[in-house]
Amino acid sequence: MSRRKKKSLFTHKKASKSKCTIGIPTDSEWKSMHEFASFVVFDETEGTPHTIFPAFILPHGVLPGKLYEATVYWIGKIKQIRARNEEDVWALVQWFWSPQEVNSVIKSFDVNGCGQYERIKSDYYDYVSSECFCDHATVMRYDERAIDQEEFDNDFFYCRFDLEYRARKILPNITRSACCCGVSYNPDRDPVMHFCPRPACRAAYHQECLQRPTKRLNAAARARKFLESWPDTDEKLTIEDLVDSRPSRKRRKGPESSISDPLEQFPAELINMAQQQIVKGVQAGGVVGNVRAVVAARQLIYCSLLDGSSLPTDWKNKIKVKGISERKSSPVFVCPQCQSLI
Repeated sequence: MSRRKKKSLFTHKKASKSKCTIGIPTDSEWKSMHEFASFVVFDETEGTPHTIFPAFILPHGVLPGKLYEATVYWIGKIKQIRARNEEDVWALVQWFWSPQEVNSVIKSFDVNGCGQYERIKSDYYDYVSSECFCDHATVMRYDERAIDQEEFDNDFFYCRFDLEYRARKILPNITRSACCCGVSYNPDRDPVMHFCPRPACRAAYHQECLQRPTKRLNAAARARKFLESWPDTDEKLTIEDLVDSRPSRKRRKGPESSISDPLEQFPAELINMAQQQIVKGVQAGGVVGNVRAVVAARQLIYCSLLDGSSLPTDWKNKIKVKGISERKSSPVFVCPQCQSLI
C-alpha cells in the first residue's frame, strides 16, 4: 500500500474574546437553531480555512496553539452542524472512545487487547463548540474476519468495535474475532498472528497458541498446502480435485491439457502470492497484514481451476503484487478449527 502523507494538526486562529457566551445548547434550543452543512476553522500557520468533517477535537483542559501527538486528541464524527449566529457554531458529535474510556464503564473490557490507535465507536453524543475542532480525522473500519479488509498504515486510527453506552455492551462480541485463547489481537504488541481464511474459521491466532503439524513436508509441499486452504470452501479440496470436478465440456483441450501440474498455467508471481502464509502483526506486515492480497490470489486460482476460465486481465491489481520475497517465512502451524496449514 502506498503510504499517504499525513497532515500535521493545525492550530486555531486566536480570538481576542470568545463570542460564545450563552453556553451549550439545550436539546430544545438545538432544534430551533439554523442548520449548516459544514463549518470552517482557520489555520493560523497557513492562513487558510479548513472544512473539517469528521475531526480531531481538543480534550477538556488542552489549550489550542500547540501541536500534540495525535493520540492526545478526542475523535468525533460530526452528525449535524447548527448555529445561533455566525460566531456561535456548534456540532452534534458522535464520539469515538479510547479503550481506557470504555474500560471505565465496562470493567471487563480488556485494554491490553487494543492498540494505541484503536478507537471504539459509541452511540454517545454531545454538542461541541466549533472552537474545539482541530483537524480532519480518519478512522478506518477494521473487520478482522473480513478477507477483503482494506489496508491502512500502522499509524492510522481504526475501529473494530461499537459501544452501546446505555446497555454497557460491546459489538460485535469480542470472542468472535479473538484467538482461541480468548485474548484479542493487539497490533502494537503481537509480532505474528496466523490467519485461516476458510469460511468457517476466518480467525487469527497467536503463534504460542498453535500446534505444529505432525507430518513433516518439504518446502514445495508446504506451499501447496497453504494455497489449498481455500477462502471459498471448507472442503479439503486439492488442486487436482478442482480440475477433476469440472464438467467434461469445460476441461481445457490442446497443449494445456497435457500439463502435469495444473499450477503451471498460472503466472509465477500469482502462485508465489497465493502460497504465502496469511499473517499480520508487528513483524508481519502491520495491522492488517497480507490477508487481502493472499486471499485474492487464492480466489483467482480457485475460480480458474474450478470453472476452467482464464484469469481476468487486471489480476495484478487484485492482488497488489509487491515485496513477496522480502518477508521472512514464519514457522508452520495448523488451524485449531479446520486443521489446515497456516
